Amino acid sequence: MKILVAEYASALGLGGTVELEGRAMLAALVKSFARSGHDVVYPTGGPELDEGQPVLIRTEEDFEFLLEGEADAGLLIAPDGMQPHLLEMLERNMVNLGSSPAAAALAADKLLCTKALAQAGVPVAEIVEKPDPVEKGCQRYVVKPRTGCGSDGVRITSYARAGPGEIVTRYHEGLHLSASFILGREGFLPLTINRQIMDFSGQGPKYQGSQVPYRTPRADEIWAEAKKASEALNLRGYAGIDFVLGEEPRALDVNARPTSSIMGIVRVMKEEIGELILGARFGGLPKEVHVEGEYVFRKQDLK
Repeated sequence: MKILVAEYASALGLGGTVELEGRAMLAALVKSFARSGHDVVYPTGGPELDEGQPVLIRTEEDFEFLLEGEADAGLLIAPDGMQPHLLEMLERNMVNLGSSPAAAALAADKLLCTKALAQAGVPVAEIVEKPDPVEKGCQRYVVKPRTGCGSDGVRITSYARAGPGEIVTRYHEGLHLSASFILGREGFLPLTINRQIMDFSGQGPKYQGSQVPYRTPRADEIWAEAKKASEALNLRGYAGIDFVLGEEPRALDVNARPTSSIMGIVRVMKEEIGELILGARFGGLPKEVHVEGEYVFRKQDLK
C-alpha cells in the first residue's frame, strides 16, 4: 500500500520546537509504516529521513497539492484549526487514516468540544461565562485560545476575562497527563497514559515533554473517560486527550490526530503503530498492546 504521511510543521519549516516535534512525529510514523512493508511518501522542505520517499515542497499550495496525489491512504498532522480543510482535500483523493473533518473541527474548537464532552458526561474544566460573585472569594481561572495547539497562549489568572478568540475555564489542581489511544472498527484500543512535563514558572503552564508511559493505579478511571470522550466526538484512528487528574480525571484538550507522545510510544510498544493505525481503518485491531520500559523526552533535547 502507498501511504502519504503529511506533517505540516516540518514540511513548511515553521521553525522552533514545533518543527522539531513535527519532524520527530513524522519520522516515527514513516519508519513504522516502512517497517511494515508499505511504500511511504512525505512532504519536506529539505531534510530527508532514512526511510520513505521525500517530496520536496516550498509553499502551502505545494503541501495541499500533495494531498491530491495518488496514494492509497493518507495520515495528516497539521495545526488543529487547519485540519478540517486539509482533511477534506485528503478524503477526496485517498482513504483518510485519521478522524473525519467534522470530528477534527469539533475537537479543535475548545468551547464546542468542552460543551460536547460535558453533555456526554465526561468531567471537564468547566466553562466560566462570567466572574464569580465576590462572596466566593478569590478564584483561579484558565484563559486560553478557543483554537490552538498545546499550552500556547494559556495563562492562569484570578480574572475571568477572555479576549477575542479566547475562552475561560475553571482552574483545577492535579497531575497533568495525556491518554493516547486508537479508535477503529473493533472499538477503543488504549495505548499509553503519559505524564506531561510542565513548566509553571510563567503566567501559564508550558508543555516541556512527556514520560511514556506513566503507570498509575487510576488508569481504569482515565481510560473510561477517554473512551467516553472519543465516542462522543466520533474520533477515529490515533488520537490523544489531555487530562488533569485530581479528584477525578478532567478532560482539558482533545487532539484528533497523532500527538508528540507517539515519539515515546514507538520506543516502548512492541506493536507497530503504523499497522495499528491501518487496522483501525481497515479492520484487525488487537485487544491490547504490549508496553515495556519507559521513555522520557523533553522539547529542549529535540534536534
